[in-house]
Amino acid sequence: MAYCKKCGKNIPDGATFCSYCGTPVYDTESQAHTQQHQYGTQYNGFMNPDDLTAEFDPMDIKQNKVMAVLAYLGLLVLVPIFAAKNSKYARFHASQGLNITIIYFAQLIIYYVLSIIIRMIYFGTGIFGIGGIFIAFLNIINTIILLILCAFAIYGIVNAVQGKCKKLPIIGKFDILGKFMK
Repeated sequence: MAYCKKCGKNIPDGATFCSYCGTPVYDTESQAHTQQHQYGTQYNGFMNPDDLTAEFDPMDIKQNKVMAVLAYLGLLVLVPIFAAKNSKYARFHASQGLNITIIYFAQLIIYYVLSIIIRMIYFGTGIFGIGGIFIAFLNIINTIILLILCAFAIYGIVNAVQGKCKKLPIIGKFDILGKFMK
């Protein structure tokens, strides 16, 4: 038998409130479970982004899987953007693929600009060692970014083939296509 933390009266087993003062009775085990569930929800929110599949027509999904896959193959993202304008499913994946493509080209431009600047500064002055270190560091960062983008593309392709509409981790929340083409 438990006792009320506020008034000290006996509380029968299974009661959720004190019958004398009305104070809620909390089970420490269920509190721990609730707290653990909250942390799990936060983790799943990052690792398992929004699954929006239920919002899409199953026939649309079935008919436009190829278009959805094309959305994750670089510039082929333009095919579903222009050829499947009426497919909500293809446009969802085109939006996700466009995020990857834009980030790819942005990192490509940044990589080449920084590479040229580093070469002009260090190789023009004859200090090859330091310039080589910076170029190697730049190449490592570039490779990491490309691997992450490839992982996002594979994740998107797998979802498209399975007929799912899950946002990409981190970058999936941006809807650039929706902002410019309604």
